[in-house]
Amino acid sequence: YLAGTSMGGVIAASYASGLSPDKIEQIALEYTPTRNLLRLADPTLPRNGLFQGERLRAFFDQQLQGCTFADLHIPLTLVAVDLNSGREIHLREGLVADALRATVSIPGLLTPVEITGQRLVDGGLLNNLPVDVVREMGADVVLGVDISTSGNGDSTWQTIAHSRVVPAAMEELIKTLGESIDLVMSQQVKQKLKECPPDFLLRPNLPVSATTLTGFTQAADLIALGEEFTRPILPELEEALQTHQPV
Repeated sequence: YLAGTSMGGVIAASYASGLSPDKIEQIALEYTPTRNLLRLADPTLPRNGLFQGERLRAFFDQQLQGCTFADLHIPLTLVAVDLNSGREIHLREGLVADALRATVSIPGLLTPVEITGQRLVDGGLLNNLPVDVVREMGADVVLGVDISTSGNGDSTWQTIAHSRVVPAAMEELIKTLGESIDLVMSQQVKQKLKECPPDFLLRPNLPVSATTLTGFTQAADLIALGEEFTRPILPELEEALQTHQPV
């Protein structure tokens, strides 16, 4: 079982669709150059987001070859938040690309996604580490990955605000909004871990420059960092999985 929010949802969906880790890494490295990443940006009038997000949705659909949740090789839940009701929403039906577009919709950066009367944004606002979701799906052994930037908010969002994809006039707004979002996410992750801790938790020490937008340009280094933090727990993880093998 897989569950994910925002970029975690993108990786989870890619793997659930049948893409190999090597292929996922290849795609990430392809968009490491800023000029390639900018091809996914479609600026819009900042009424409810800086970017429309249609190019991003089309990119997801192309990479996943138009698959639906029913087509996936591994059961998947993507987490979003409905602005109308304030509720956490679990997406498990329809086109995966549509659900991905919703779960990555950071308020202020990407416009909300309207699905069945709901205005959906990044699920990280309420559940950035959905351990409880994957347990409800039936998982016996859970590996959680926490890449939150608690304590680095000022520098992190300052980097985003001054990046090439953000208009100069919006820099201070984006920085303030981002810092507020980071604070909310950091607190709810702590609470979620108390309520429903995973069996294994990965917390790579991400560099402060690895942000939501600029992290793409450091894909190779971040992948290597993830591998470095994962290797030590592999023997214990494999043992736990073998213990819970179905008869």
